[in-house]
Amino acid sequence: MPPADRMTPHPDTRLPQRVALGVLLRSFPPVRVDQVLDAAGRREQRQRLLPARLMVYFTLGMWIFKSLPYELILTEILQDAPGLAPPIGLEEPASAAAIGRARRRLGVEPLRLLFDQAAGPSAAAGPARRHGLRPVRLRQVELGVPATPANLLGFASAARQAGPPLSAQLSLLVEDGTGRIVAAEVTDVDAAQPALERLLDGALPAESLLVMDERPVSARFWTAAERLGVELLWPLEEQAQSGYGSRLPDGSLLGKLPADDGSELVARVVYRTGDGGGGPPARLATTILDPRAVPAADLLALYEDRRTAATAFDGLGAGGGADRLELRSKDPEMVRQEIYAMLCVQHAIGDLVGPAW
Repeated sequence: MPPADRMTPHPDTRLPQRVALGVLLRSFPPVRVDQVLDAAGRREQRQRLLPARLMVYFTLGMWIFKSLPYELILTEILQDAPGLAPPIGLEEPASAAAIGRARRRLGVEPLRLLFDQAAGPSAAAGPARRHGLRPVRLRQVELGVPATPANLLGFASAARQAGPPLSAQLSLLVEDGTGRIVAAEVTDVDAAQPALERLLDGALPAESLLVMDERPVSARFWTAAERLGVELLWPLEEQAQSGYGSRLPDGSLLGKLPADDGSELVARVVYRTGDGGGGPPARLATTILDPRAVPAADLLALYEDRRTAATAFDGLGAGGGADRLELRSKDPEMVRQEIYAMLCVQHAIGDLVGPAW
């Protein structure tokens, strides 16, 4: 049982956490949580000391009280939101093992549903359009996970690729201007491409411009985006070969671009002047074939403006240029639950502070 003096910190030192918990309750009120529990079939049929509703807020609270053990996280939540506890109450703090079992009963689905409801492009005027397009960026975030036997098995391909410490990857679509995460997929290194295809499915409206990271051009992803009316801006790897048929008035080139499956895609390629270091110039491929729609200079300026992507996780442990988040869950299922809880907290904070987030 935790020491008594750690159970009752001075109220002045708890104000930021109390505010953050209030933000979560405002963004995800109990009625809404109960709805996702019903949709996921996780509402218990009998009264429990650690009911599913309480465990949703506990999992969200793991990102507010990151330095505390499970028992103290639960104590903090019940101290500030006693209505989340069952009427009979807890005579003494639940053990970490009991909390872990309750998290497992809850599963991933309720947190994923909460995130899906919160996600999506902002309806506010904050996101700036460029030539009638709303830019969204792909971002890969590295997630540190404990090297337990279950995690080693579940994220084995990532472990082979990157070596210690053990990590998984989170693929995000981040809206320019707001930093709003509009879609997310948990993946490991070997499964990256299928996860990207799932990421695009239904996440973006037409007239979006998706700015990719540097990776081999995927024909399946390229054609899926075109089918959805989503434009692409794709930085080409240095070794990528290409052949182009005609130079356009803005200096870009129009022609065929080889894809990962051996096929060729019709693309427009923009060159960026090198920095004098002798290396090859950077190239960006785009599905926007008409230079009058978006000139080459504007595409280059848009690609180089990466401020939004750098601030997507400020306040959650990966701001200031850091791309690694440390998780505490010991098996892949709970890792995914923890990740979706993190994404919900990011949305709640983003809704509070507005477009500057």
